[in-house]
Amino acid sequence: MRSVSVAAPDGTRWTVRVAWEPRWRALARRFGGWRRKKRNGDGGSGDVVDPAVQVGDAATSGSSGGGGGGFDLGDAVFVLVVVFIAVIAAAALFWWVLLPLLLILVDLVVAVVLLVLAVLGRVLLRRPWTVVAAAGNGERITAEVVGWRAALRRRDEMADLLGRGEAVDAVSPAK
Repeated sequence: MRSVSVAAPDGTRWTVRVAWEPRWRALARRFGGWRRKKRNGDGGSGDVVDPAVQVGDAATSGSSGGGGGGFDLGDAVFVLVVVFIAVIAAAALFWWVLLPLLLILVDLVVAVVLLVLAVLGRVLLRRPWTVVAAAGNGERITAEVVGWRAALRRRDEMADLLGRGEAVDAVSPAK
């Protein structure tokens, strides 16, 4: 957001802007208690799977042997080495190329969704915008204004009053 910088007649530099940041004290009061609430659970109650499940015995599975031909030991080793190298190359490609790209895409989608939800929340719930005038010496004046255009008008009004050296009423509505 664009901030307006003005100089008061006494030489003090003021920067007036519409702040997007949330009011942390209000959020901490409303949502801050969740950290103190610890649940005394038993660690989860899932079903236990019996590890002694027998699928079948290879010796009695019905194969009757027979057959000649096929691969010899040299071909099998060559195939195993090629498959092993292909699996390592695929894992490296996934780990160093595909996974970072996928995570960047997920980050961008989450950021865009949160931005849209935040803007919709501000607009639909009519949350007040905070107009902040900050001086170079640390002095701050804040005003909360409902509506984006009203907040921009209030910002310009505060900058005009500060530039003329007049007192700014933090609670006066925008004209």
